[in-house]
Amino acid sequence: MTPQQKKLNLLGLALRAGFLVSGDEMVEKAIKNNSVKLVVCASDASSATMERYQSLCETFNARLITEFTREQISDAIGKSRTICAIGNSGMIKKFLSYEAK
Repeated sequence: MTPQQKKLNLLGLALRAGFLVSGDEMVEKAIKNNSVKLVVCASDASSATMERYQSLCETFNARLITEFTREQISDAIGKSRTICAIGNSGMIKKFLSYEAK
């Protein structure tokens, strides 16, 4: 299994565990409340959306990942989404550990 597939599987696991926030308004609110530290935005999201989340993540010290398409994110979590975020530090650590391999 590729590291990218492991990350996508982890998004689905985070959703089932209740640690995933998805959807534009919910993710923005979670970032502003400092309840998420890893944001996954689709690489094919609009440039306005991408710029807004880059700014939000810089301001609120969250990491922004843009390596997946909207289709990949949607398939992983079973909902049509462009953006989602993980709020559990253990899952974030595991998600980021797949990058090093």
